[in-house]
Amino acid sequence: MKVSVIVSAYNAADILGTTLPPLLSQDYSSEKLQIIVVNDASTDGTAALLASPKWTDRCEIIHHETNLGRCATRNSGLHAATGDLVIFIDCDIEVGNDFVSRHVERHSDPQVTGLLSNLQPAISPLRQKYHRYLFHGRRGAKTVGGETPLPYRYFILTATSIQRSALEETGEFKKELTGYGIDLHYAYRLWKNFPENLFYEPDIIVKQHKLKTFPLALSDFGNYGASNLPIILDEFPELGKNMGIDFVKGSNSLKRCAGALLFNPLTRGVGRLLKALFPSPICNPFIRYLMVDAVVTGYRLTLKS
Repeated sequence: MKVSVIVSAYNAADILGTTLPPLLSQDYSSEKLQIIVVNDASTDGTAALLASPKWTDRCEIIHHETNLGRCATRNSGLHAATGDLVIFIDCDIEVGNDFVSRHVERHSDPQVTGLLSNLQPAISPLRQKYHRYLFHGRRGAKTVGGETPLPYRYFILTATSIQRSALEETGEFKKELTGYGIDLHYAYRLWKNFPENLFYEPDIIVKQHKLKTFPLALSDFGNYGASNLPIILDEFPELGKNMGIDFVKGSNSLKRCAGALLFNPLTRGVGRLLKALFPSPICNPFIRYLMVDAVVTGYRLTLKS
């Protein structure tokens, strides 16, 4: 099977020297492996680093003249991809040398259309509560396991393989979406076509090097609520009930009243205090609340404009 790996890169000069070599040292046949790196108009030394024969001899390098966002980056990679299987991977993800072959092996099962890797932190121990919330314990795909099809909301594209035929049926990424939320939009479209065919493989472990701080993550969630979420809900209004939107918009007055009590500066302040006071994992519900609050608060801004 021919495999295309699409690496999305932005300001990645500090990490590509760590994450690209393992992709170029796979135990999978190099004749059947295409590595595509898409540089989304980085402002650091990414372009200069990728100009080295060390990479150009073994990778296909695509440069955007302007920063277009990850959707456009993935689309550029798809246009160049020739593989029957396409693997999307972020530039800060480090893989094992059997990463590609393990994905190919799982795709020998005709039920598997998309496969999610097991994302783990590259650093240890995790000192921030938010990072422990993300990686310790059971959440997301870990609650489902490797034998049961995933719901769309757990199918993220950080280090994920999808059959080319399924990508062609689903279409390109929506380039109007930038930042947080692009995986949700594409995963839902893919899931609608293949609801029983998206899986998680806990034994394919990949390591993430760049972990966002909690304040930066909350900023991203707020921007998502204010920008990407309205676009997604305009196309798929049925998703609103799974995102807390019925707490701020809809016909259920009781839920809107509950939303007014849950998502306001006073309750937010209490949530921040409790998150700071309690250790992990007791603080996890408050971390989750603050994440939802950021999305809801961002979305409320669109209702006022």
